[in-house]
Amino acid sequence: MKRRAIAATLILGAMPFASNAQAPVVKPTAVEGAPVIGTFDRPSIVVAFYRSPLWAAILADRRFELEAVKTANDSARVKELEKYGGESQERAMQQLAGKAPIDNILAVLQPEIKDLSSKLKLANIVDSSTTYPNAISVDVTPLLMDWLKASYETRKMAADLHTQKQAPK
Repeated sequence: MKRRAIAATLILGAMPFASNAQAPVVKPTAVEGAPVIGTFDRPSIVVAFYRSPLWAAILADRRFELEAVKTANDSARVKELEKYGGESQERAMQQLAGKAPIDNILAVLQPEIKDLSSKLKLANIVDSSTTYPNAISVDVTPLLMDWLKASYETRKMAADLHTQKQAPK
């Protein structure tokens, strides 16, 4: 028994904590007739999206457009773009708190969700708070974070949020 504990410690100790390498996906043994559902941790995906190169590119495009419309003296469009910035920040905070839908994030993730569903033969990929009583669930959060190019710091922030969410109140 002691030998197994030492072997497990050595194996787990050799694994990277939170790298950008794809995490191995354990395919569950399907129970006859039970669908396999992919799940993701919502706060982790919200953090990963808003810290992603993808979101940075969206913001850079908006900033570029803002400078162009300022130069063109298009005050109506300037107001719209400035409003977009504030609303985006507020929406991100509301999404992180679980008080706003994450439709904009899911729209961006759609190609990866389709690809993962196909590769892993998943019936669906949903927020982990969604329950399917007769389904087998597989956590695809790390794979979605890989697709969003989540950094070590982002993964640590997401892990800390997950720990706080699990802590008894």
